[in-house]
Parts: sequence; structure tokens; C-alpha cells
Amino acid sequence: YVDISTTLVDEMLVKIDRMTMSHSIEGRVPFLDHELVEYVLNVPDRFKEPLTPKKLLTDSVGSLIPSEIIDRPKMGFTFPWSEWLRADLKIYCEERLSFLKSSEYFRAEEIDKLWKDFLNNDPHVTWARIWILVVLGNWMRNNQIE
Repeated sequence: YVDISTTLVDEMLVKIDRMTMSHSIEGRVPFLDHELVEYVLNVPDRFKEPLTPKKLLTDSVGSLIPSEIIDRPKMGFTFPWSEWLRADLKIYCEERLSFLKSSEYFRAEEIDKLWKDFLNNDPHVTWARIWILVVLGNWMRNNQIE
């Protein structure tokens, strides 16, 4: 109720609308149908405080959604950075890392080793570790810092 009466209309929905429309996407919020919201606001709280997330919703759909979807672990949305850095952004990364290697402030052999280990899926060299160096190399190049 607090979200509905404070941030939902003036903040959350505005941001969703701006982001989707800026990419020519029509965003939908089916659970904000006013009749559904009014109904759910009148459901006693004891039914809204379940042991599992969204129990009221999942109980209401019955067998329409398979249990393997309803019961699966919560999943976050993550970008496939590792794959991008190894494929689509590989040349971009190598150019920025090359700029770093040419600088007197960095040891080229260490940058080469990190990049090679990352490309070989070494679990100790994450995409974030490489991306920091790529961004730094890009910043140094753009600002003509050698």
C-alpha cells in the first residue's frame, strides 16, 4: 500500500515507461490492473504473508504454470559479461589492454597473463577484473595519458 500511494506512480512507473519507450518497447504491468489491485488489497493479511514468495499468486494460478517453474530457485538477471569480453568485445578489450601495456605504469607481462588466464576460463580472473583494466585503458587513451 505504501508503494502504491508514494513511489509507484511518480517514480517506478515513470522510470519503466521512459526506459521501455526509449528503446521502442511497450512495457506492460498486468498486475496493476485496478480491479486486481483493489481485490488483493482487500484480501486478509494472513493470506499475504506466506512462507514462500508470491504464494497468493502461485496458489491462484493452480496448474496453469508447471511446478518446475513455480518451485525453481530465485534467479537474478545478469549480463553475460564473460562471454561478451571473450567474443563481441574481445578486440575492444585487447586494444584498451594494449594501451595499458604500453604505459610505463603497468607491467605488460602481467596484463598479458591476466588476459590469457581470463580467456582460458581461469576462475581466479573474473570478467570484472579484466573490465576494470579495459575501462582504465580506455580512460587513459581518451585523456592521452601514457
